[in-house]
Amino acid sequence: SEMCIRDSLKAVGMYEYREHAPHLLSGGQKQRVAIAGVIAMEPECIVLDEATAMLDPAGRREVIDTVLRLNREQGITVVLITHHMVEAERADRVIVMNDGLVVMDGKPREVFTRKKELEDIGLAVPDTVSLLFSLREAGMDVPVDAITVEECADAIAKNFT
Repeated sequence: SEMCIRDSLKAVGMYEYREHAPHLLSGGQKQRVAIAGVIAMEPECIVLDEATAMLDPAGRREVIDTVLRLNREQGITVVLITHHMVEAERADRVIVMNDGLVVMDGKPREVFTRKKELEDIGLAVPDTVSLLFSLREAGMDVPVDAITVEECADAIAKNFT
């Protein structure tokens, strides 16, 4: 129904673009419209397979923020398949697979502190975690599980106060 479509567009922050021609939308905006089409069907769960693969960093952020909002505000379970670990840092749970087998399963800060194991299977930890590991190797007293930019900055700042 028209009401459902309007609500879906509002849920992904695209209602104001409803009259725009598709070729005038950015990649991130097109992905958000696609997500609106899916949530108009009122699913309990959505699966996004490399949904940000062709997007620039701003478009990636738009899509990730959108699906997080859908999860937190509307209770939709989101399964996000990605090679970009930074996209998983705000997830409730991260499952790492290698050759079809589950090799890690836990909260992001638990999984991302296993830097060597992740790198051994070709995945990079978020830049924050990589920086913290380097600082720790250089002798600085920092935790390696401060995965968000804010947590990382706070952890580093504590060494200078």
